[in-house]
Amino acid sequence: MRTLLRVLALAAAVAAGAPAGAGDRTLVGRSAPPFSLSTVDGGKTLSLADLKGQVVALDFWASWCAPCKRLLPHLAGLPASYRGLQVVGVSVDDDRNDAAEFLRRNRIRIIALHDADKQVAERYDVSGMPSMLLIDRKGTVRSVHAGYTADDMEEIEAQIQALLREQS
Repeated sequence: MRTLLRVLALAAAVAAGAPAGAGDRTLVGRSAPPFSLSTVDGGKTLSLADLKGQVVALDFWASWCAPCKRLLPHLAGLPASYRGLQVVGVSVDDDRNDAAEFLRRNRIRIIALHDADKQVAERYDVSGMPSMLLIDRKGTVRSVHAGYTADDMEEIEAQIQALLREQS
């Protein structure tokens, strides 16, 4: 019931054009909560532990979210520019086919996971779409980004560059 209420509140906030909340900012400086999810295509399972040693841009998104549609193409292009960065998109769509169709139609190629029961989104206290967290090589949440505007990419990329320069 708690998850359903959170999803309804999230949908209402996005529909109303309210600024999207992103993950609990108290996560910054703490270990990223562990998770294991299947890919949107259902082909395999990936856990956060599988990405240890890499900088991770963890983006919670949905096919119905307008700002997500603008952010995902930018995120998808980042790994080509930043060696050691993994972009992981976590879809909170109820139907994994909606997420898969969105990615296919928009030619977005990222590691795309499906959080059908919204348990991972709840663990990260996601309260708006998109919600993106940057996680360092040691698995610590270093920043949380709420919503998306075109101006955000400069700050996000500067943070990614700083994390990639840090020694493990």
